[in-house]
Amino acid sequence: MSATDEERPFPRVDELFGGEPALPPLDPAPRLRRLVLILVVAIPLDLLGITCFTGVPGAVLTLVAYLSADSEQALVDAGRYPDEATALRLARIRRVALWAMAVTICSLVVQIVLFTMTNFYGAVLLPVVERLLAG
Repeated sequence: MSATDEERPFPRVDELFGGEPALPPLDPAPRLRRLVLILVVAIPLDLLGITCFTGVPGAVLTLVAYLSADSEQALVDAGRYPDEATALRLARIRRVALWAMAVTICSLVVQIVLFTMTNFYGAVLLPVVERLLAG
C-alpha cells in the first residue's frame, strides 16, 4: 500500500466508488469515412428520387447517416475525439446530413404530389423510358 492509501480509513471502498478512469480517445477516421461514404451514395439517390424511384433507399441511407452523425456527436461531447479538427469535420458532416434530410423530405413530398395529383409518371416519364428501352 502506498502512503496515501494508509492514511485513508477505507482505501478499497474509495477505489470501488471513486469512478472509472477516463476512456482513451478514439480513432474517428474510419467512422467519419463511413459517414461520408454513406452520404456520397445517399445524396444522388435523394436527388434522383423524383424521376428514378430511388427516393426511399436514399431516404433510408440519409437517415442512417444523420443518426450515426448524431451518435458520433455524443462521443465528441464525452471527450472521446482526439482533437478539435476532427470534431469540426464531424460538425460539417452533420450539417450536410441535415441538409440531405431536408432535401429527402422535400423530394418525398414532391413524389407524393406527382403520384396523387398529376399524371407525371404515366404521361411524361413512361414514354421517355419506353423510348430508351426500345432503341
